[in-house]
Amino acid sequence: MTPTSASPAPLPLPGLTWGIKRSFMDYISGLPDGAVSAADGATVTASGEFCFAPAGSEYDPASGTGLLRFRGDVRVAGHHGMMFVRLLDPWVEFAAGHGVLSISTGDGGGTDRSDVGTLRTAAPRNMEGFLVWERVEVAVSQAGSELFDGQYADGQAMDPLVIRVPA
Repeated sequence: MTPTSASPAPLPLPGLTWGIKRSFMDYISGLPDGAVSAADGATVTASGEFCFAPAGSEYDPASGTGLLRFRGDVRVAGHHGMMFVRLLDPWVEFAAGHGVLSISTGDGGGTDRSDVGTLRTAAPRNMEGFLVWERVEVAVSQAGSELFDGQYADGQAMDPLVIRVPA
C-alpha cells in the first residue's frame, strides 16, 4: 500500500477577495429589502465573499512596497435606501510592514480615493507564478467607519482578505 500524498492547496481566486464583515453581511441578508450586487469586474464567490478582478500593479517584492489595483463595483443596501455602502475599484498600497485599502469615490476617473482600512501584511508567497497574500488582517479606518455609518469604530477588525496577482 502506497501512502497518499496530500494535494497542494488550491490557489485562491485571481484578484482581491474580501467578505467585508460576516456579521454585517448576515444582517443585510436578514433585511426584507437587503440587496447585494457585484458588477464591472466584481463577483460574489460561492462562500459569499466579493472578488475584485486584478487591474494592474506596481509592486516590488524586494522592498514589499507598491500598489495593487483591482476593479469592480460592489453595492450593499437596505432600510429603504437609508443604508448604502459602495466598494468601487479597490486598491492596496503597501509600505514597510503594512498596507492601506482604498476605494474610488466615483468622482474623477479613479484618482479620487478614500481609505477603507489598514492592513497588517507579511511578505506574499510565490505560488505557481503568482504573489499570494493569505488571511490579511483588515482594521477599519476613520473614513471606513464613516462609510459604514459609524457601525464599526476606527481600528475595529473586519474580515481578513486574500490577494492573488501575477508575480
